[in-house]
Amino acid sequence: MKDEILVDGSMGEGGGQILRAALALSMSLGRPFRMKNIRAGRPSPGLKRQHLACVRAAGELCGAEVAGDEMASRELRFAPGPLRAGEYHFAVGGGGSATLLLQAVLPPLLTADTPSRITVTGGTHVPCAPPFEFMAGTLLPWLERMGPRLAATMSRPGYMQIGGGSVTVSVTPAKALVFGTDFAEAAKNEPGPTLETEALVYAHHLPDEIAKRECAALLSPEFAALGLSDSSICVINGRNGGPRPEGAGNAVLVKLRHRHGITVFGETGLRGRSAETVAGHAACRALRFRNSNAPVEKHLADQLVVPLALAGGGSFVTETLTPHCRACLDVASLFTSLKPELHPVNGRKTLVTLR
Repeated sequence: MKDEILVDGSMGEGGGQILRAALALSMSLGRPFRMKNIRAGRPSPGLKRQHLACVRAAGELCGAEVAGDEMASRELRFAPGPLRAGEYHFAVGGGGSATLLLQAVLPPLLTADTPSRITVTGGTHVPCAPPFEFMAGTLLPWLERMGPRLAATMSRPGYMQIGGGSVTVSVTPAKALVFGTDFAEAAKNEPGPTLETEALVYAHHLPDEIAKRECAALLSPEFAALGLSDSSICVINGRNGGPRPEGAGNAVLVKLRHRHGITVFGETGLRGRSAETVAGHAACRALRFRNSNAPVEKHLADQLVVPLALAGGGSFVTETLTPHCRACLDVASLFTSLKPELHPVNGRKTLVTLR
């Protein structure tokens, strides 16, 4: 067996992203690891239900030997076996994020021997996690630039606490991930002017007034530069078609289409947070990204690190460097011989390189 890699879960931001990146790299490279101080930077450290679901899903994909996979555990050992592509169904439980689980299990399947189809039930629009539309519309097209073919569908949305959403991703793998010309040009060149803007407002089992106020906020003079109109905002409440989730929930998503594709910005409604605040946060993020002229949105950046490491290195320009991205770079350097390099660009952006 290859030497076990020691991963300190307290490094950087000390969150769950370190675990997900380690699981993905371990399965992809066949490298066992031991993680200590899991989620040491969080108010309640150790494995939570969301993280246990990631560990157990990863273990099922590769027949791993696992120790420490229990609630509140602060140490984990994970020794992967051979990757087994195929059809899998995973349940996060409650409103745990389906897209975060996919972050852990998707990278190794991108270069598996045969296609895979992964269905995950849980939350599709929950706080502190990428919404389904970001994964399907932003992340997967970027990954396709590296060779594999990917498709994602959401049969039912799911919100925090209750969950019940369902997401399926189909993977036609590539022989290898490649940091090629198509990816490099999109990752380093400015996206240019926004070609189209649209918004989605999810408001299931909620008073109509909430969606009306969110639409009004998106159309306010403060966000006029986005170019939204009544016809470019779609309200989804289950009464006007589409599946109805098991519980109440609210989310606002703003989509910018530019020459590199679509970048999605989402904000989730929470009790005590006004409709105007929810819509305003999503719109502000979209404006900041557009004004930065960076090709890679800051939350997309950390999700590109593991695939780039598996491609043998590469680079991209992002609007700003988040703690999540720094953590992924640190983990990638532990599992590979690649080292991260960070260089400011015009004082507002960062060139991230794995070399």
